[in-house]
Amino acid sequence: MAGLQKAKREEAARRLLEAAVTCVDESGIDALHARELAKRSGYSVGSVYKYYADLDALITEVNTVTLGKIGEAVAAAIAEKPDPLDRLKALAHAYLDFASNNENLWKALFGHRLPQGREIPPEHRESNIALLSLIGQSLLEINPELSQNALEARTRTCFAAVHGIVTIAMEQRFVGLSGETLHAEMDFLVERLSNQ
Repeated sequence: MAGLQKAKREEAARRLLEAAVTCVDESGIDALHARELAKRSGYSVGSVYKYYADLDALITEVNTVTLGKIGEAVAAAIAEKPDPLDRLKALAHAYLDFASNNENLWKALFGHRLPQGREIPPEHRESNIALLSLIGQSLLEINPELSQNALEARTRTCFAAVHGIVTIAMEQRFVGLSGETLHAEMDFLVERLSNQ
């Protein structure tokens, strides 16, 4: 009996999470409300809070799913690239493609902040680390003399720089780039950041 109850709880949490991911994907993070989730999932409003402490916890789960999707996209992009610089360029372009094709999920990932004092769940943190490690591995192949601290700093710098270019392009800011120029400049940036 306990096993059946556990299976029902897991199924309900899964369905609510799927509904939340779909809601954010279709309409953005601001559309995510308990009533909307209840409607989409077939559960009651109370069920949302039975399985998730609050909407912040659920949004964090949605963002963890998004990190997994980004991970799949970039892993596929670098699968056949033995050269570390080619991998770094492919990572940058895959990240841009993901943001372009999944704008609402991508925006939710960077647009949501947990309330002060709330810890980021380990699974979410580990998903972030896994993505950064893909950058770090390639950087270390190019620059094997980097210390651990220098490698971590360079990895974060590379991500932040690419993320900045992608963000400005997605927001269609005056200084943003687009089309072939965006891709070429992203390659230029990756080449400069990957070498000492």
